[in-house]
Amino acid sequence: MTDADVYLVAQPRLDTVVTEFSADARRLRSDYAGMAWIGDRPDPDSGQLGPDYRQREVDSQLFLPDTHWYDVDGLDDVEVQVTAALLQVASTAMRTQGLVGAIAEPVVEFFEHPEGLPGVGLCLDLRGQIFSNLGVSYRVTVLCAPEAVLRRGESAQPDEETDQPDEETA
Repeated sequence: MTDADVYLVAQPRLDTVVTEFSADARRLRSDYAGMAWIGDRPDPDSGQLGPDYRQREVDSQLFLPDTHWYDVDGLDDVEVQVTAALLQVASTAMRTQGLVGAIAEPVVEFFEHPEGLPGVGLCLDLRGQIFSNLGVSYRVTVLCAPEAVLRRGESAQPDEETDQPDEETA
């Protein structure tokens, strides 16, 4: 359970067909990127997050809104890479940097379609303990056989936001 609201802002997904170096096989490379604002959204004028200082648990599953839907059987040789970086720490009322806490190593998992449609999509798990509002940028790269994609995900627009407050993990 997350004690802080989490707001996901996805960037447009990039899809590229690449050739695997060692095997000369065609692979689909999909890059998913965006921001997860934890605790609060930044002020649109200043870019600052509010100084809400209290200890909060973060354990969120963020369903990537532009995910492709993959055939589970086609993912036997899938490669997934995920990176995340702390973007901003809110300032205190005295205009100093606040306490951060920690966000553990991000994890990407495949999940079943919530409406029971065939295929699995991508979910970014963030967990940790924070003491202020913060932003985390993420990038997920999936490399798989092009045939593993059952349905293309809808491309997210840069200004499109997906509210996901108080997500629970299974």
